[in-house]
Amino acid sequence: MPRQDCYVGWVLLLQEFDFKVIDTKRAGNYAADHLSRLENPYENVLDPKEINETFPLETLNMVTSRGDPSTPWFADYANYHARNFIVKGMSTQQKNKFFKDVKHYFWDDPFLFKTCTDQVIRRCVSGQEAVDILTACHSGPIGGHYGANYTAKKVFDSGFYWPTIYKDAYELVKNCDSCQRQGKIPQRDEMPQNSIQVCEIFNV
Repeated sequence: MPRQDCYVGWVLLLQEFDFKVIDTKRAGNYAADHLSRLENPYENVLDPKEINETFPLETLNMVTSRGDPSTPWFADYANYHARNFIVKGMSTQQKNKFFKDVKHYFWDDPFLFKTCTDQVIRRCVSGQEAVDILTACHSGPIGGHYGANYTAKKVFDSGFYWPTIYKDAYELVKNCDSCQRQGKIPQRDEMPQNSIQVCEIFNV
């Protein structure tokens, strides 16, 4: 009985509207025409098909697997934020550390970002992309063959992050041919620094 009342209610509601049904020819409706021409291998088969559950759904859309050497360092964080996937087999201590660290990251498809300690959001990079960014900040057109700390600071200012940035910058400067040839200016050859008196206009 409640179903009938519901049906009558919908009929009364539909009577308040004026609508017109337009029959479109097959040639005019390309999507329906295309779908009607597709072959259906299960046509006239009424038996329900079994669902194949052998594929683990939790690994769907994962960034990559852990064993791969090309796996980015942030793969676990990206998998957690993108598909709520946690790597199995972690100890309690590892889980506590993981959940403490993962709250500083967020996923904006297709990139992972980190909110750093200075409250600046930076994009996480790895592999060859990180090397290219570091090289551009050190010896590119905007680079000035600065030291490791200043090169790392330029990477941070550009909006990128990876955990070994200072170590990689130190290795890059140590292996830079131009930097090793030039070396540091000795203290006796430095220009003397004299204080300059600054006065406003019309102070004289």
